[in-house]
Amino acid sequence: MKFLLSSLLLTVMCTTFACNSSSTQESSQSSNDSLPSPITFWLGTYTSQPSDGIHLISYRPETATFDSVLMASDINNPSFVISNKKGNLVFAVQEEGGDNGGSVCSFRFDQAASTLNKLSTSSTKGSGPCYITLSPDEKYILAGNYGSGDLAVLPLQEDGTLGEPSQTISHEGSSVNEDRQASPHVHSLVFHPNGKQLFVADLGTDKVYIYDFDPSKEKPLSASAPSHFTVKAGSGPRHLVFNQAGDKIYLIHEMTSEVGLYDYNLQEKKITHLDSYPLTPKGFEGEKGAAEIKISDDGKFLYASNRGDSNEIIVFKIKPQTGTLDKIQAISSGGLTPRNFALSPDGNYLFVGNQNSDQILAYERNSQSGIIKKTSAKLAIHRPVYFFMVGK
Repeated sequence: MKFLLSSLLLTVMCTTFACNSSSTQESSQSSNDSLPSPITFWLGTYTSQPSDGIHLISYRPETATFDSVLMASDINNPSFVISNKKGNLVFAVQEEGGDNGGSVCSFRFDQAASTLNKLSTSSTKGSGPCYITLSPDEKYILAGNYGSGDLAVLPLQEDGTLGEPSQTISHEGSSVNEDRQASPHVHSLVFHPNGKQLFVADLGTDKVYIYDFDPSKEKPLSASAPSHFTVKAGSGPRHLVFNQAGDKIYLIHEMTSEVGLYDYNLQEKKITHLDSYPLTPKGFEGEKGAAEIKISDDGKFLYASNRGDSNEIIVFKIKPQTGTLDKIQAISSGGLTPRNFALSPDGNYLFVGNQNSDQILAYERNSQSGIIKKTSAKLAIHRPVYFFMVGK
């Protein structure tokens, strides 16, 4: 009888322990499953040592921490990095000059294995490529050469490799600043929301060139009408964004640290300068150097970075009827030379890279007010210069 009771007690204790253990495991699994997915982005850098290159970074909001997922070092100065919509192909410039000039590299990304393997390298037929974009049909990579002031169209093959340029276009001219505008300097290439036009900002000539895009042609770019619009002399057009309707252009004037607002009458194909909004306060006498510009996905807020002696992120509210801007915030970038920043896909965070402080930081973003607030998150990265958000 005593043996029977002891056996029964032991059975109950073991069953209870097993149930508690199972419950604990299920609770732990449930807790892990409830954690939000990290926000992930590719990061382009300037390289000076073997440990530099393209980084894949994740950010966990619940702990306000960055993690380095992978790094590919088989590339020089990948200062601009993008991905295709599927996310399995990654493209980066090699911003180089010299006799060989610059190039674009393509990579295959295996998310499961967390690997990035180089597929090809193709010349941009110019020096200092600083910007690339995928055509809407994802059949071409278009590259802008800052140093030589031209652009190249590179065919993208089905296997992810890049062909030699099927078209190159050289700009001509100069502007008033002899130190920085003695020759053309292509700084960005942005497709209009209609996917049929490419806008190319040229800092050296104070012009934004417009090209019609027809992927059915061997040379898909041709001058549009109008073929360009001119900004105020000495402004230095850099990066630009469109509103969702495509009838407003917001353009960074790098050298004067302004956001230029331009109306684009699609019916008349006429572009008119409406206003320019300074990123610096009135009476500012320091060095200027505006850089990046973004619009929130809801179209209500515009963000711009200013380098030079300011080192700030500037926030504007966009008036829905007119597209005009009201400045609502100027906040420190937390370091030196905020060359680039990006908004997270959910719109709740802004990430900024301070090139000359070798760091990236995270800011919380209020989607209702547009205001951003710096978090404690910081990651040391050598010369961070471009973000490309995964899943956006």
